[in-house]
Amino acid sequence: MIEKINPALRNKANEYWSDFQYIFKTLYPNSEERDLLDIIETINTAYVNRKDSLKEIDKKRELAKDWYLDQKWVATMLYVDLYAGSIKEMENHLPYLKELGVNYVHLMPLLEPREGQADGGYAVKNFRKVNTKLGNNADLIALIDKMHAEDQIIAIDFVMNHTAKEHEWAQSILKGESRFKDFYYLFPDRTVPDQFERTLPEVFPDFAPGNFTYQKEINQWVWTTFNEYQWDLNYSEPKVFNAMLGEMLFLANLGVDVLRLDAVPFLWKKMGTNCQNQEEAVMLLVAYKYLIQLVAPGVLFKSEAIVAPNDIIRYLGAGGYEGKACEIGYNATLMNHLWHALACENTVLLRTTLSKLPSIPPSSTWINYIRCHDDIGWGISDQNAADVGQNGHETRLFCSAFYTGVWPNSFAQGYSFQIDSTNGESRISGSTAALIGIQKSFIENKKEDLALAIYRFKLLHGIIFFMRGIPLVYAGDEIGHLNNFDYLKDAEKREDNRWLHRPAMDWEKALLRKEAGTVENTLFNIISNLSNRRKETHCLHGNAKETVIPLESNTLFCVEKTLKEENILLIANVSSDFQMISKKALPEKWQGNCFKEEISSVTYIYQGDTFFIPPYGVLWLTEKAGEIPQSKGYRLKMEAQTIPGESVYFIENISSVSVGEKARKITCYWVDELGWHADLNLVPGEWISYHWVKMYGNNLIEKSKDYYYQAK
Repeated sequence: MIEKINPALRNKANEYWSDFQYIFKTLYPNSEERDLLDIIETINTAYVNRKDSLKEIDKKRELAKDWYLDQKWVATMLYVDLYAGSIKEMENHLPYLKELGVNYVHLMPLLEPREGQADGGYAVKNFRKVNTKLGNNADLIALIDKMHAEDQIIAIDFVMNHTAKEHEWAQSILKGESRFKDFYYLFPDRTVPDQFERTLPEVFPDFAPGNFTYQKEINQWVWTTFNEYQWDLNYSEPKVFNAMLGEMLFLANLGVDVLRLDAVPFLWKKMGTNCQNQEEAVMLLVAYKYLIQLVAPGVLFKSEAIVAPNDIIRYLGAGGYEGKACEIGYNATLMNHLWHALACENTVLLRTTLSKLPSIPPSSTWINYIRCHDDIGWGISDQNAADVGQNGHETRLFCSAFYTGVWPNSFAQGYSFQIDSTNGESRISGSTAALIGIQKSFIENKKEDLALAIYRFKLLHGIIFFMRGIPLVYAGDEIGHLNNFDYLKDAEKREDNRWLHRPAMDWEKALLRKEAGTVENTLFNIISNLSNRRKETHCLHGNAKETVIPLESNTLFCVEKTLKEENILLIANVSSDFQMISKKALPEKWQGNCFKEEISSVTYIYQGDTFFIPPYGVLWLTEKAGEIPQSKGYRLKMEAQTIPGESVYFIENISSVSVGEKARKITCYWVDELGWHADLNLVPGEWISYHWVKMYGNNLIEKSKDYYYQAK
């Protein structure tokens, strides 16, 4: 049968075809030879139709097989209509994205949807046609060509689990035709659906309860996991496999670099299970990947699987399919555990969960993100919570309470999404700015709170830009988009509060990024700087070894990355207070005195045996060779209020001092109208910790809190 494959593909077919056949026959034991011949016809046609320019890209990427693991990639995701108005207009915004440091652009659903409610575009009517409200296929090809010329890549959504009921396949069934009757799950009555429902969860219990919908036109029940207008495809039929292969290859031939495979955990149905994360769902992706590697080897798969940590990694090939499934997956585990750590100022659950996860295959990587178009689901398992002495249910309730602002002293202003009536758990909607405290600080006009919120913004992004994977910044986060309630005016959106964090791009607000001192300028510069520093830091390549280092302080998150002879250390503080680390708690290479902090490109010197980490601080440290600079004089002000006869003394804390050395004690002096000061010699970049005491004679009147200072 392999002789039926295009001769230009024959060599690669010899490498992949037998493995593909094995997977295919496992999935479809009753399939016929005709089914495989149909698949061969599909791949032959797609290969002939593939442009020479795309085949050249394929060749280059095959030679550099780990091209997507390079640390140069920085991603964003956006809705074309809300961001630019049309695909043509997207070209005008590519310079802005380049300024931000973005070179991987995920265009949210842009294929033709059904009219009216369409689940944000995920109810696709035609996989081969761009939504006419956004443009046409020629516009998309032109945009892709321009992006490729600028070394940018593009990802689009490929909704695998379902189609809109307006799709031609479903419409054929509704007209009483039999050609596509096996493409969906149809039932004459509720007998079988009721049996399935016993173990099926609901995705949208608030506005789309149940998993089956009655279609009166045909007097049948249709499987509709998400909404009544989204019909689940029946992948147990080989004809469905081939039909969706054809749609997939058509999009690849437009020039798309990454196919985001939507809702992959739901692809395979099995009675008595929750019909999620079945082994066959992973095998389907493996089978498709074999065929994509034949026709369009430069195209990547990105799995949309926001599920439990041990299930997420299976779609990346862990568990026997290493290098054979999706190259990229969403790191929802890092995302939701970071939000938890920030809320409780405790990283134990975060670092314990990450440490327990099996490694993903070397050929795979993550999309690391803080926010996206979707809600935040608290994928914190009961077992992982129990491992750190927590109750999983209570932990998930806490997260929702904190990020809806219900929890005392919360800085967040999010909203519950899809409350589970059985246990009260919910997911969360809201923009990054609303969840980290920027929005609340604006409302309450508190500058100190705004400063802390911005530190949180840098902290979270500093982590995702460091960790293994491709960092993704949700469009608009870089200028601080707040929750937007315009969706309530739209009848098609008002029932879904995820549109809170899906506003139109505010280009007037974006202009403020050029004005020093504005929030927009600060946030934009944080992201653009992280993008630049990441691209210049070779040790952040996807092949680097990554090790989570447990520390005594529960508020600190520490990760070491090693690539050949290079090393870099992440230290992140999720608390609003300074934290300290004994150098002895770190590997020996990190017990020196002089480092370069890569985010700021500033020298950090710790003369003592302790690192000091600022509130919500995030550091990327590398070892700095060479002599320590000469010290120079610095004047420090002591915030002490005194009356005549009282004296003030500067006292260095022991944490600043190396073993065997004495802490400095300096008599302060008064400067009229400026207060009490101490003069001391420090090396530029040096960190010290100190306090002051106020004395009257030999009597101690007051001892200050601890202060931390870095010599500039």
